[in-house]
Amino acid sequence: MTFERSNMAHPDGLPAEVLQALEISAVLAIKTLQCLNGLGLYEAKLAVDAYLERHPEHPLSQRQASSSVAPLCERVGALGEFITAEPVPAEAPVFDSLTRAVVSPELYILLSEDIPNNAWIAEALKACVDAGIDISMTEILDEKRRNGDGDLSAAVLKLSGSLSNEAIRALPQALRRRLAEGISFRLVPAAQWGEAAIPIDELELEYFLHEFSRPSRMIAKTTSCVRLRHKTSGIVCRSTAHQRRATNYQEALLLLASLLKECR
Repeated sequence: MTFERSNMAHPDGLPAEVLQALEISAVLAIKTLQCLNGLGLYEAKLAVDAYLERHPEHPLSQRQASSSVAPLCERVGALGEFITAEPVPAEAPVFDSLTRAVVSPELYILLSEDIPNNAWIAEALKACVDAGIDISMTEILDEKRRNGDGDLSAAVLKLSGSLSNEAIRALPQALRRRLAEGISFRLVPAAQWGEAAIPIDELELEYFLHEFSRPSRMIAKTTSCVRLRHKTSGIVCRSTAHQRRATNYQEALLLLASLLKECR
């Protein structure tokens, strides 16, 4: 479905097509306004919010007024897309699309080093292959390094795609066989996006530089990595895999939702 820019505006400034979409949901109205007028996500959201403020009688205005906690994610009708709320307005990442960049994986492998070892990430990846998991569907979501020497101290592997029951059952044994003494692991089933609506006031957000093993002029010095801390449980999740803050934020949020789900 495609849109062309619309010159037909309501007296309040929103095109008629946007007002129709607003009868379904605010997110759909924002997406429609983006497609019609070529606005960015933030500008389209401001326009829709301003309309709702001018019309307190609108059902969405009344629903927002009665809601005490804003969810992090809101589903867009049957399109299966999400818009992520800005957790800290002063430092919020810019989301240039309503289509989420992160697809919920099947499983996470949380790895930590108790005794210094070498090349244990490679051994963990080999264990995935031993278990019959497609290595192309395996991604290093986070690499945490010790201060000073730059060696890895912890890591998170994200396993996407469809994992067979046989592969999931074989993975723990393969990891025990491959990983040296002093490397511990934990398998965490991934939550789906519908389970990732964590109240904003329960989160602490921090952006930081990736900890690389060696400094290099070729490495961009941008604070694109994301650290999320859940205040109630104290659980901390990070993502250092991507160059965009928005994607790292979504990755960390989904990992956090997976850990919280496991704790229930």
